[in-house]
Amino acid sequence: MKKLLVLAALGLLVYMGYQKYQRGPAPTAAEMENPVYGEMRVNTTIEGRELEMALFVKVPDKEECQARARQEWADVLKDCPGCKLQAIKCQDTLSPRYARLFEDTPIPSAYLSLKAGNSKERDGRLVVYGLTDQEGVLVCEEMRRIILKEYKGTGTCIAPSGG
Repeated sequence: MKKLLVLAALGLLVYMGYQKYQRGPAPTAAEMENPVYGEMRVNTTIEGRELEMALFVKVPDKEECQARARQEWADVLKDCPGCKLQAIKCQDTLSPRYARLFEDTPIPSAYLSLKAGNSKERDGRLVVYGLTDQEGVLVCEEMRRIILKEYKGTGTCIAPSGG
C-alpha cells in the first residue's frame, strides 16, 4: 500500500508538471468554445502490477497543448526510473469514453476531477488504471489532498462505477 501512495505523489508530479508550463492568462469563454484536449499517459509497474496514469486537460488551443514538450515531461518524471511516458496527444475532441470524464460521469476507475480556480490553471482529469476500487479511491483522495495544497481550483474524487 505504501507504494500506492508513491503513485499518488507521482500523480501530483504529473499534474503540477503540466501546470508549471501553463502559458499566458486565462482563456476567455469564447476562446474555450472550441477547446483542445491534451492526453498524457505514464506507465509503470508497482508491486508487480502494471499501472497506467492518464491525465486529460482542457486548453484553449493546440499551441498551449503542444507547449508541453516531451523533455519537460522527462524532467518531471526523472525521479521515477520505471515510468514510461507515452506520446503526448493534442486533439480537438476526445472519444466519448474520455469526454464523459469532463462531465464527472463515473467510470470503472476512480478519478480526480480538477476545475481551474485561477488564470494559470486548467481543468483536468487524472485517472489511474490497474487499481482495485478501494485502492483507486484511496489514491485519488491522496492525490486530491496533495494537489489542493498548490491548486487554487477545486478537486473532487469521482467514485468508480463498479463496472
